[in-house]
Amino acid sequence: MTDIALTNKFETPSRDEWAEQVKKGLKDAGFESLLRQTDDDLERGPFFSAKDLPETLTPQSRLKTPLLDERPWHMCTPARDPDIRFANKQVLADLKGGASALDITLSTDALKLTSRADLKRLLEGVWINLVPLRFNITSAPIETAQLIKSHRPLAESVVDLGLDPISLLLSGDASESFSLDDLLDGLPDNWTALCVNAAAIHDQGGTEAQELSVMAASAAHYWRQYGPKTKLSVRLAADRDGHLGIAKVRAARKIITRIAESFGVSTDIPIHSVSSLRMMQSIDPWTNLLRVMASGFGAVCGGADYITLRPFTDAPSDSPRLATPFGYRIARNMQLMMMEESHLGQVNDAAHGSYFHEALTQKIAEAAWTEFQAIETGGGIEGVIASGALQKSIAAAKSDRDTKNDPILGVTLHRAEETKPAKLREAAK
Repeated sequence: MTDIALTNKFETPSRDEWAEQVKKGLKDAGFESLLRQTDDDLERGPFFSAKDLPETLTPQSRLKTPLLDERPWHMCTPARDPDIRFANKQVLADLKGGASALDITLSTDALKLTSRADLKRLLEGVWINLVPLRFNITSAPIETAQLIKSHRPLAESVVDLGLDPISLLLSGDASESFSLDDLLDGLPDNWTALCVNAAAIHDQGGTEAQELSVMAASAAHYWRQYGPKTKLSVRLAADRDGHLGIAKVRAARKIITRIAESFGVSTDIPIHSVSSLRMMQSIDPWTNLLRVMASGFGAVCGGADYITLRPFTDAPSDSPRLATPFGYRIARNMQLMMMEESHLGQVNDAAHGSYFHEALTQKIAEAAWTEFQAIETGGGIEGVIASGALQKSIAAAKSDRDTKNDPILGVTLHRAEETKPAKLREAAK
């Protein structure tokens, strides 16, 4: 049996020959029934070959971020419950269970810090010299950031304040963009003040190209305004389409690297992927487990440096949906399975060389770059927000998606006749 040759004994079929066989299999359905497009009208299948590869193939490897300790990426557990005591207890449980970083959301309807005592209570028992802290501040951003900066025990910690004036301006949470000059003065070297929250574009209804074009325009704006020495990070949404998610993270890496190089700044810009809020459903929330896992797969194989997966009970709502410890534990265990059992992080860029992923990465990057150029010629990111052009574009994308009315598992596709409700935690009175 050792003389069996497994290569060079079969003729390579041509694309036309492949297409002919597909037509036979489809019978009356037609080849067009297999075609799929993204929200940016980019063709994403069903067939890619070496001819679809971009001219240059560059691995899009994740960074060696601080305090990784041989992990491939940071499992970033969410801390956002308005009850500080519960949030602290949950953070400690997640860290003991395998998480390695904190994603702390501070907003009017979530966790709030009004004093350094609140911050101390939140971080009680956390080894802040070993755990990176990533903040997402949407309420009183400058005052809250100054409060965090004044907490002296954090001076040696790895901290990302997560400030994004552009995101707040676009969402209407700020009447005008604010200056960070005073805050940046004297900031510890291991701290980052700015995080381009492109995930907000996704959750408002934007497409992949819109999300990445705003990321690019915001980064360019901040480096112009505050100088090339200003460090920043990126926050992206991870949607339920894992393979599209892989391409989006890789495209984001290509774009932000190119812009950083043009400004002469470090290309070590961390990408933090957070599972999408808009994909989550309140009807049969158990099916959210599939969506969250698929989004995590895309973030991991796309090369995100920090990953936050939502508890499966999250869903868009006018009132906070407070997850139980069970919801947090399941979200944490999903990342543990991908890291420790499936070993998805062992390859630096799992999609490198894949016809499908390389082609889609390039298409998304080119579409986003075109929109980025339109933003720049339209007066920059602040200009297109002031004119309302960006908001109209995002609203149109959301309307188009609503019109498509794609099937949603457990809601409009294979909906169960009876579902068991998932428990939520009641807010403290």
